[in-house]
Amino acid sequence: MRDVLSTGFFARNVHEVAPDLIGVTLLVDGVGGPIVEVEAYEPSDPASHAYRGQTPRNASMFGPPGRAYVYRSYGIHALFNAVCSDEG
Repeated sequence: MRDVLSTGFFARNVHEVAPDLIGVTLLVDGVGGPIVEVEAYEPSDPASHAYRGQTPRNASMFGPPGRAYVYRSYGIHALFNAVCSDEG
């Protein structure tokens, strides 16, 4: 049986969640590994994809805590983001 992080785990400030994700194993269809690096962005940070507001591309970032937002960086790397705090 695998442990699954609850919605409550993510329903906190991003700066609390981020360090707690280090060492967590992320698997998709059985493929993945441990999280070894994290970054944390508030919606008010210009580096956040949420900074300019909701768009069709980033809509999942405005959903409930624990929702994933995945995008490609430079068309090569898939980057995983976890929604934290309250919905919206």
